[in-house]
Amino acid sequence: KYEGLDKDKRLHDPNDRFYNKFEEYALTRLSYYMCFKCKKPYFGGLKSCENVNEGQREYKESDLVCGACASDNIKGGISNCPQHGKDFIEFKCQFCCSVAQWFCWGTTHFCEPCHAKQCKGEYVNKIPKDKLPKCSGPDKCPLKTSHPPNGNEYSLGCSICRNLKANVKAF
Repeated sequence: KYEGLDKDKRLHDPNDRFYNKFEEYALTRLSYYMCFKCKKPYFGGLKSCENVNEGQREYKESDLVCGACASDNIKGGISNCPQHGKDFIEFKCQFCCSVAQWFCWGTTHFCEPCHAKQCKGEYVNKIPKDKLPKCSGPDKCPLKTSHPPNGNEYSLGCSICRNLKANVKAF
């Protein structure tokens, strides 16, 4: 039910080849990969992202790792929550100082604005690391933490714990 695919008209049209065939339809729209480390399948983004970047992205099979295993590979940050494990680890956008909402090609975390640029052909993944926006430091950074320079993957810790902490302050 990613991306509201379960509400797509094609699934409810008796004349469409995907009528009542949710799984078959989902597999035409969503990309799944086998994690190189744990050998479990994981959701790696929309196929439309792959199509936009066809021929633009080369990767090794060893690059394809799920979120839980990816957090193990990243130097620094919080890659495992003592209370919730690795399933809810969130990542910073690889290209700016924002929380990532997208995980594309099975390898790269994007925030919404950077993902939108990528989809429009403004290939942020082709920008040299030294030309990406510079972080203003933990006091001024929207993430309120020290992190490696943009252009690198970085795990921010557990999204559940972050949300609980943020919401407790509101009461």
